[in-house]
Amino acid sequence: MMKGYFVDVITFVCLLSLTFFVGCGDPEETDPIVIPSELYDTSQLTYDISDAEIQELMALDVPTNWEQTKDPELRAKYYHANLLKQFGNIPAVHIVAAREEEKILTGVMVFTTTDEMVDFVKAQYVLWPTNHNRDILERSLKTKLRRETDDPELFAKIYREELIEQHGDIPEVDVIVKGETKLWFGGFRLPDDADEYLAYYETLYALNPSALHLLESARENVRKAKEKNVRKAKEEG
Repeated sequence: MMKGYFVDVITFVCLLSLTFFVGCGDPEETDPIVIPSELYDTSQLTYDISDAEIQELMALDVPTNWEQTKDPELRAKYYHANLLKQFGNIPAVHIVAAREEEKILTGVMVFTTTDEMVDFVKAQYVLWPTNHNRDILERSLKTKLRRETDDPELFAKIYREELIEQHGDIPEVDVIVKGETKLWFGGFRLPDDADEYLAYYETLYALNPSALHLLESARENVRKAKEKNVRKAKEEG
């Protein structure tokens, strides 16, 4: 069975910033999603860096126009040193600097786990506690809560809010939420759930044409499941 397309992806890619969290739709008014207070804790942020590396960064003579430095590795070091001198030797500085270096060198930030993403967003908020960064932190914590909950209703509620922010309050959102929730908590049973299964992937394709290969695989899965049922019926008959 194929995994969910929107949700079950272990790699998070951030192009230039975390504004990908922000959408244009407004979720319908329901009871607010309560994020456990302990998830906001930033005291557990850690980052391994040697004393020698700290001394090297502190010794750097950072020019005022360091952002224009052509050498990407040197520019990343200047960024790190600038943060270190501004905020001190705290984990948030090194977490943000490491991600900024990744973006400078590759053009993207890649998070292989939800916790990596959350730690980065927390670190940003520690350094720059703006309302905007608070909103981004809240959204990332909801994503973490959704991925870790064993409550299908909470999963669906958070996911629906996310999709409405991306696509607006459209009927397709409900189809995707229902299908994704089913995939996350047990999966579809073919061929009995064939109609619902195909509706999910057809809607997924409608919202994201790059998911065509998933729709084609879903159709093939249904075809094989029906053929298997026919063979089984003949054998039992």
